[in-house]
Amino acid sequence: MKNNTNIKQALKEQYKTEENLTARGNLHSYNTNKTDWDNWCFSQMRIPDKARILELGCGTGDFWYKNRRNLKNDWSITLSDFSMGMLDSTKQRLEDINFSFTYKEIDAQDIPYENECFDIVIARHMLYLIPDIEKALSEIKRVLVKGGTLYVTTNSHDAMTELNALVEKFDSKMGLHNNGMCDRFNMEDGYLLLKKYFGEVETEVLQGEIVVDDSEPVVNYKASTVKGRSILVGEKKKQFKKYVEDYIGENGSLSITTKACIFKARK
Repeated sequence: MKNNTNIKQALKEQYKTEENLTARGNLHSYNTNKTDWDNWCFSQMRIPDKARILELGCGTGDFWYKNRRNLKNDWSITLSDFSMGMLDSTKQRLEDINFSFTYKEIDAQDIPYENECFDIVIARHMLYLIPDIEKALSEIKRVLVKGGTLYVTTNSHDAMTELNALVEKFDSKMGLHNNGMCDRFNMEDGYLLLKKYFGEVETEVLQGEIVVDDSEPVVNYKASTVKGRSILVGEKKKQFKKYVEDYIGENGSLSITTKACIFKARK
């Protein structure tokens, strides 16, 4: 495992812009389960009519854009990311929404707010990217009011198994036949870790299946990952594309399991 400094640097590069997130989202657009992820997540949240909300790792802002009609006047929403590039993308995405968001560059390991100043903290598919996950959870607990809730999303270990198997058959030496940093905090292990910091933890699961007959989104998905960006390039990327094309040509399509969850952790 890389040390904390190297992880931070790799992630700064990975999320300098929205390009890599977009590539991964494109593959998920082929999911046969047409439940919108952002809408589903919002439907799982119970946010008081008057609430102070902090989102860590806000990404491109799609979550709030898609749920813009559900925004309430008495909500105070702070959107944060450790990448100013991502924050800029979020601002652009939300600029036409009639709501006054606060934007702040934040490292989740050192949240620059006083104790118990948020009713809700949201951390979607980002805890596994943090060098010291337990330090981040401790900080989140600190800034949550008593009775406040942390909403966390992540993938299951079983997600993307067919794609990972395909990559392993193509070239196991690349080391891309797994879910990468996602395995640092996944659905199977995350519950027990959250229970160390929160008294009450519930889990809701959303499953689906990607069925794709085009090699491009498959290759771009793996090439967009932290490790894949330096491995699936040039000739290697062309070879993998040909390998996926041949598989799809023989089988008609590639089916990939998707499985993710939302944890509801109450302080």
